[in-house]
Amino acid sequence: MRMLVAFGVAIVLTVALTLYMSKTFTGRAIKAVAQDEPALRLMGANPVRIKQWAFGIATAASALAGAMLIIVGPVEPGMDRVYIGRTFAVVVLAGLGSMTGTVAAGLILGISESIVLMHPGLGASWAPAVSFMLLLLMLGVRPQGLFGR
Repeated sequence: MRMLVAFGVAIVLTVALTLYMSKTFTGRAIKAVAQDEPALRLMGANPVRIKQWAFGIATAASALAGAMLIIVGPVEPGMDRVYIGRTFAVVVLAGLGSMTGTVAAGLILGISESIVLMHPGLGASWAPAVSFMLLLLMLGVRPQGLFGR
C-alpha cells in the first residue's frame, strides 16, 4: 500500500509540474530563463525572481520526494550513492527539460533493472550497470536524449 501512495503522489506531482511548466507564464519563463535570459527580460519578467521561483519549486519537489522515500523504506545518510547514478542516467536518457522524457526514461530504466534482477545468471550488483550501459548507448546514438531537442 505504501508503494502505491508514493507512486500516486509521484504521478500527481509529475502531472502538476508538467501542466504548470507548460500552461503558466511563470512556468514558461522558467524554461525561457535557461535558454535566453535577455529575451525574457524584454518580455517583462525579472530573471532573478524567476530563478528564485524555480529554486523554490525544485526544493519543494525534492522535499516531497524525500517524504515519499521515507514511506517506502528506511533512510540513512549514505543513501545518496544508491540514487545519484540512476538519477543522472534518467536525466540524460530523457533529454534536458523534457517531463515526458523523464517519465519514459524512468520507466525504461526501472523495467530494465527489474529484468536484470530477475535473471538467474545476474544479480543485484548488475542493476546499476544496466543504467550506465543504457546511458552510454543513448549518448552514442542520440546525445540529446529521448525527447530532447
